Order: sequence, then C-alpha cells, then structure tokens
Amino acid sequence: MRSIKDQSRETRGSVKSDVIFPVPTASVHLPKGYADLLAELKVRIKSERLRVVMASNAAMVILYWDIGKRILERQSSEGWGARTIDRLSHDLRRAFPEMSGFSPRNLKYMRAFAASWPEQQIVQEALARLTWYQNLALLEKLSDPTERLWYARKTLEHGWSRNILVIQIETKAHLRSGKAVENFSKTFWKTKLTRSLPKGLKGSLPTIEEIEAELQSDSNEEEGGN
Repeated sequence: MRSIKDQSRETRGSVKSDVIFPVPTASVHLPKGYADLLAELKVRIKSERLRVVMASNAAMVILYWDIGKRILERQSSEGWGARTIDRLSHDLRRAFPEMSGFSPRNLKYMRAFAASWPEQQIVQEALARLTWYQNLALLEKLSDPTERLWYARKTLEHGWSRNILVIQIETKAHLRSGKAVENFSKTFWKTKLTRSLPKGLKGSLPTIEEIEAELQSDSNEEEGGN
C-alpha cells in the first residue's frame, strides 16, 4: 500500500521553492494527435529561436558596420591613430562589461568591414545575414568585392559554416562556377547602377549584352577598315 507521502508526490509532481508542477499524464493516456502537435511545436520553437538569433546577429553586424564607419570618419577628419582605438576599446568594454567584441583588434576589423562595404544597403541585404566570423573570413581571404558578394550569397544559399566557406574560398569555388560569377557580377552592378538613376532613365538602359555587342561591332569595323 502506498504511503501518504507517495500519494502526495504523485499529486504534486515536481516541486521548486515556490512552484508546484503537476505530474505529467502517462504517455499511454495521451490523446490522439498529441505526438503530432508536440513535433509541430518543437519545429516552431526551434524556428523562432533561430529567427531571434538571426535577427540578433543581423543587428550586431549592422552595429559593427556603423562603429567601423564612425571610426573611419573620425580618422579622416581628426586623424585618429591606433592609440585612440585602443582607448576607445577600453572605454567601450568598461561601459558595456556584459558585451564582448570591443577588443582593439575587433574594432579594427569593424573599420576594415566598413571600408570594404561603404553602402549600408549591401550590408543589410546580404552581409548582415552572415555571422560576424563569416564576414571576417570574406575580408581576410578575398580582396575583390564581386567575389566576396558571390561567396556571401552562396553561403546563404547553401548554409555554409565559416569553415566550409573558407574551404570553398581556398579551393576557388568561384572559378569552378566561372560563368555564374561573371553573370552575377553583371547583374549585380547593373542593378546598382539602375537604382541610382532617375526614374525616367531606368527603362532606357541597354543591357550588358547589348553594350558588349556594340563594342564588338565597333572593334570589327575598325579591323575591317585597316
């Protein structure tokens, strides 16, 4: 026969200092469809947790870009040197002890990041969706902005980790997809040019192919005239 203490434990379930949790229903007594609902909720919670992490990551990358941009502006207008950045690092870490990422080295990375991507729109559209360490890999391993953007978009497309991204860069994945990189470059920079034009001119721009054909035609005419 069960003791009164055992019966009480079965009724109360888990106990914390000021909270009583009821005993969960035995799995054999669960209603139909419970397992499906549990699976759906797990997926939903994991998805939401990932969304929160990604949103937080995007905000951090944009913050780092903004810090780097401000450092660049002060260096240009007031001649800030390395010692000033070291002092800025000290003061930021003291003001925000719960935050990491304000080391002198990382502040210099932020400056390099902002110098490499002067337009915030590009940062928001693609680079803020990568982790900071993936962005550092792009900065350290590549110098061409078109190649950086190609690898950034491929990282988003395929879900590459930083280590896989580095391997892809070191094995020159963009050369194995040479035509894709060329087409990406043409499309991207033509889009950037189009967005900067007055509305009335956007529809009258020739395509890259039309420009190339015209240049080729001019070249052929010159050769024929010689």
